[in-house]
Amino acid sequence: ESERGEHEITDVLSQVVDEFSVTPVTLSRWLDVGRPWELLEANEWKLGDLEGHVAGEVSEDAHLEGTVVVEEGATVKPGVVVEGPVLIRSGATVGPNAYVRGATLVGSDAKVGHAAEVKNSVLSRGASVSHLSYVGDSVLGRDVNFGAGTNVANLRHDDDDIEFTVKGERVSTGRRKFGVVAGDDVKTGINSSLSPGLKLSTGATTRPGEAVDRDR
Repeated sequence: ESERGEHEITDVLSQVVDEFSVTPVTLSRWLDVGRPWELLEANEWKLGDLEGHVAGEVSEDAHLEGTVVVEEGATVKPGVVVEGPVLIRSGATVGPNAYVRGATLVGSDAKVGHAAEVKNSVLSRGASVSHLSYVGDSVLGRDVNFGAGTNVANLRHDDDDIEFTVKGERVSTGRRKFGVVAGDDVKTGINSSLSPGLKLSTGATTRPGEAVDRDR
Protein backbone atom coordinates (compact mmCIF):
# COMPACT_ATOMS: atom_id res chain seq x y z
CA GLU A 1 0.00 0.00 0.00
CA SER A 2 1.05 3.59 -0.62
CA GLU A 3 1.31 6.42 1.91
CA ARG A 4 -2.35 7.11 1.15
CA GLY A 5 -3.24 3.59 2.27
CA GLU A 6 -4.22 2.61 -1.26
CA HIS A 7 -2.96 0.23 -3.93
CA GLU A 8 -1.63 2.59 -6.59
CA ILE A 9 -2.27 1.70 -10.22
CA THR A 10 1.15 3.08 -11.14
CA ASP A 11 2.86 0.59 -8.80
CA VAL A 12 0.79 -2.27 -10.21
CA LEU A 13 1.73 -1.31 -13.76
CA SER A 14 5.40 -1.12 -12.84
CA GLN A 15 5.22 -4.63 -11.39
CA VAL A 16 3.50 -5.93 -14.53
CA VAL A 17 6.18 -4.38 -16.74
CA ASP A 18 8.90 -6.01 -14.64
CA GLU A 19 7.32 -9.47 -14.74
CA PHE A 20 5.71 -9.71 -18.18
CA SER A 21 6.19 -8.71 -21.79
CA VAL A 22 4.16 -5.55 -22.36
CA THR A 23 3.15 -3.87 -25.61
CA PRO A 24 2.25 -0.17 -25.28
CA VAL A 25 -0.93 1.15 -26.86
CA THR A 26 -1.13 4.82 -27.79
CA LEU A 27 -4.38 6.55 -26.86
CA SER A 28 -5.64 9.80 -28.32
CA ARG A 29 -6.70 11.04 -24.90
CA TRP A 30 -6.68 9.89 -21.31
CA LEU A 31 -8.70 11.34 -18.45
CA ASP A 32 -8.40 10.80 -14.71
CA VAL A 33 -11.85 10.26 -13.17
CA GLY A 34 -10.77 9.76 -9.58
CA ARG A 35 -12.67 12.84 -8.40
CA PRO A 36 -16.38 13.46 -8.98
CA TRP A 37 -16.13 16.58 -11.09
CA GLU A 38 -13.81 14.76 -13.46
CA LEU A 39 -16.75 12.54 -14.37
CA LEU A 40 -18.37 15.60 -15.91
CA GLU A 41 -15.30 16.30 -18.02
CA ALA A 42 -15.20 12.67 -19.16
CA ASN A 43 -18.91 12.76 -19.92
CA GLU A 44 -18.52 15.93 -21.96
CA TRP A 45 -15.70 14.32 -23.93
CA LYS A 46 -17.47 11.03 -24.64
CA LEU A 47 -20.79 12.62 -25.56
CA GLY A 48 -18.92 14.88 -27.94
CA ASP A 49 -18.24 11.79 -30.07
CA LEU A 50 -21.89 10.75 -30.30
CA GLU A 51 -23.65 10.14 -33.59
CA GLY A 52 -27.29 11.04 -33.14
CA HIS A 53 -30.03 8.51 -33.69
CA VAL A 54 -33.49 7.76 -32.36
CA ALA A 55 -34.56 4.19 -31.64
CA GLY A 56 -36.91 4.87 -28.74
CA GLU A 57 -40.33 6.50 -28.56
CA VAL A 58 -40.24 10.25 -29.17
CA SER A 59 -43.42 12.32 -29.22
CA GLU A 60 -44.03 14.34 -32.37
CA ASP A 61 -44.52 17.29 -30.01
CA ALA A 62 -40.98 16.96 -28.62
CA HIS A 63 -38.06 18.93 -30.05
CA LEU A 64 -34.61 17.38 -30.45
CA GLU A 65 -31.73 19.64 -31.45
CA GLY A 66 -28.06 18.85 -31.97
CA THR A 67 -26.60 15.41 -31.33
CA VAL A 68 -29.16 13.33 -29.44
CA VAL A 69 -29.33 9.57 -28.93
CA VAL A 70 -32.59 8.02 -27.73
CA GLU A 71 -32.03 4.31 -27.21
CA GLU A 72 -34.64 1.64 -27.84
CA GLY A 73 -36.98 1.41 -24.86
CA ALA A 74 -36.52 5.07 -23.88
CA THR A 75 -39.44 7.52 -23.96
CA VAL A 76 -39.45 11.24 -24.70
CA LYS A 77 -42.88 12.73 -23.98
CA PRO A 78 -44.73 15.75 -25.45
CA GLY A 79 -43.35 19.22 -24.90
CA VAL A 80 -39.81 18.04 -24.16
CA VAL A 81 -36.86 20.02 -25.51
CA VAL A 82 -33.53 18.20 -25.78
CA GLU A 83 -30.39 20.06 -26.85
CA GLY A 84 -27.45 17.75 -27.45
CA PRO A 85 -25.11 16.27 -26.90
CA VAL A 86 -27.49 14.11 -24.86
CA LEU A 87 -27.68 10.34 -24.45
CA ILE A 88 -30.98 8.90 -23.19
CA ARG A 89 -30.54 5.26 -22.26
CA SER A 90 -32.98 2.37 -22.60
CA GLY A 91 -35.85 2.47 -20.12
CA ALA A 92 -35.39 6.16 -19.35
CA THR A 93 -38.35 8.57 -19.41
CA VAL A 94 -38.16 12.30 -20.07
CA GLY A 95 -41.08 14.67 -19.65
CA PRO A 96 -43.61 15.83 -20.37
CA ASN A 97 -42.48 19.46 -20.86
CA ALA A 98 -38.94 18.86 -19.57
CA TYR A 99 -35.72 20.53 -20.74
CA VAL A 100 -32.53 18.48 -21.07
CA ARG A 101 -29.37 19.99 -22.46
CA GLY A 102 -25.80 18.91 -23.06
CA ALA A 103 -23.71 17.37 -22.14
CA THR A 104 -26.11 15.10 -20.25
CA LEU A 105 -26.40 11.37 -19.74
CA VAL A 106 -29.85 10.13 -18.72
CA GLY A 107 -29.06 6.60 -17.57
CA SER A 108 -31.06 3.41 -17.95
CA ASP A 109 -34.45 3.59 -16.22
CA ALA A 110 -33.76 7.17 -15.09
CA LYS A 111 -36.54 9.76 -15.08
CA VAL A 112 -36.72 13.49 -15.74
CA GLY A 113 -40.16 14.68 -14.70
CA HIS A 114 -42.65 17.30 -15.84
CA ALA A 115 -41.16 20.79 -16.20
CA ALA A 116 -37.80 19.66 -14.80
CA GLU A 117 -34.51 20.90 -16.26
CA VAL A 118 -31.28 18.91 -16.36
CA LYS A 119 -28.12 20.47 -17.72
CA ASN A 120 -24.60 19.07 -18.19
CA SER A 121 -25.11 16.24 -15.72
CA VAL A 122 -24.81 12.49 -15.23
CA LEU A 123 -27.94 10.67 -14.08
CA SER A 124 -27.04 7.09 -13.23
CA ARG A 125 -29.33 4.10 -13.60
CA GLY A 126 -32.70 4.58 -11.93
CA ALA A 127 -32.06 8.18 -10.86
CA SER A 128 -35.14 10.40 -10.79
CA VAL A 129 -35.39 14.19 -11.06
CA SER A 130 -38.99 14.94 -10.19
CA HIS A 131 -41.24 17.66 -11.58
CA LEU A 132 -40.37 21.34 -11.22
CA SER A 133 -36.73 20.58 -10.33
CA TYR A 134 -33.41 21.92 -11.64
CA VAL A 135 -30.19 19.89 -11.75
CA GLY A 136 -27.09 21.41 -13.32
CA ASP A 137 -23.45 20.30 -13.56
CA SER A 138 -24.09 17.43 -11.16
CA VAL A 139 -23.53 13.71 -10.74
CA LEU A 140 -26.41 11.58 -9.42
CA GLY A 141 -25.80 7.98 -8.39
CA ARG A 142 -28.06 5.00 -8.86
CA ASP A 143 -31.67 5.17 -7.66
CA VAL A 144 -31.35 8.75 -6.44
CA ASN A 145 -34.72 10.45 -6.01
CA PHE A 146 -34.83 14.24 -6.07
CA GLY A 147 -38.27 15.23 -4.81
CA ALA A 148 -40.47 17.74 -6.60
CA GLY A 149 -39.09 21.26 -6.64
CA THR A 150 -35.53 20.26 -5.70
CA ASN A 151 -33.16 22.92 -6.99
CA VAL A 152 -29.40 22.64 -7.33
CA ALA A 153 -27.25 25.77 -7.24
CA ASN A 154 -24.15 25.53 -9.42
CA LEU A 155 -22.61 29.01 -9.30
CA ARG A 156 -21.07 31.19 -6.58
CA HIS A 157 -22.06 34.83 -6.22
CA ASP A 158 -18.38 35.85 -6.50
CA ASP A 159 -17.84 33.70 -9.63
CA ASP A 160 -14.91 31.85 -8.03
CA ASP A 161 -14.35 28.19 -8.89
CA ILE A 162 -16.47 25.79 -6.88
CA GLU A 163 -14.70 23.85 -4.13
CA PHE A 164 -15.43 20.28 -3.06
CA THR A 165 -14.42 18.33 0.03
CA VAL A 166 -11.98 15.48 -0.64
CA LYS A 167 -10.83 13.48 2.39
CA GLY A 168 -11.68 16.33 4.72
CA GLU A 169 -10.00 19.08 2.71
CA ARG A 170 -11.59 21.68 0.45
CA VAL A 171 -10.23 21.34 -3.08
CA SER A 172 -10.88 23.55 -6.08
CA THR A 173 -12.74 21.77 -8.85
CA GLY A 174 -11.38 24.19 -11.41
CA ARG A 175 -14.95 24.65 -12.57
CA ARG A 176 -16.88 27.89 -12.37
CA LYS A 177 -20.10 25.88 -12.46
CA PHE A 178 -20.47 22.71 -10.40
CA GLY A 179 -23.55 21.46 -8.61
CA VAL A 180 -23.78 18.45 -6.33
CA VAL A 181 -22.65 14.86 -6.11
CA ALA A 182 -25.32 12.50 -4.80
CA GLY A 183 -24.43 8.93 -3.89
CA ASP A 184 -26.66 5.95 -4.56
CA ASP A 185 -30.13 5.99 -2.97
CA VAL A 186 -30.04 9.65 -1.91
CA LYS A 187 -33.50 11.16 -1.44
CA THR A 188 -34.43 14.82 -1.17
CA GLY A 189 -37.66 16.20 0.24
CA ILE A 190 -39.82 18.45 -1.91
CA ASN A 191 -38.54 22.00 -2.45
CA SER A 192 -35.04 21.21 -1.18
CA SER A 193 -32.29 23.68 -2.10
CA LEU A 194 -28.77 22.31 -2.55
CA SER A 195 -25.70 24.55 -2.53
CA PRO A 196 -22.89 24.24 -5.10
CA GLY A 197 -20.09 21.81 -4.32
CA LEU A 198 -22.27 19.74 -2.02
CA LYS A 199 -21.73 16.03 -1.39
CA LEU A 200 -24.64 13.83 -0.33
CA SER A 201 -23.37 10.44 0.79
CA THR A 202 -25.03 7.14 -0.08
CA GLY A 203 -28.52 6.96 1.40
CA ALA A 204 -28.54 10.56 2.67
CA THR A 205 -31.86 12.41 2.89
CA THR A 206 -33.09 15.99 3.18
CA ARG A 207 -36.27 17.32 4.75
CA PRO A 208 -38.98 19.06 2.71
CA GLY A 209 -38.09 22.71 2.15
CA GLU A 210 -34.59 22.30 3.57
CA ALA A 211 -31.70 24.50 2.40
CA VAL A 212 -28.60 22.30 2.51
CA ASP A 213 -25.17 23.93 2.53
CA ARG A 214 -23.09 21.24 4.27
CA ASP A 215 -22.08 17.76 3.17
CA ARG A 216 -23.97 14.87 4.70
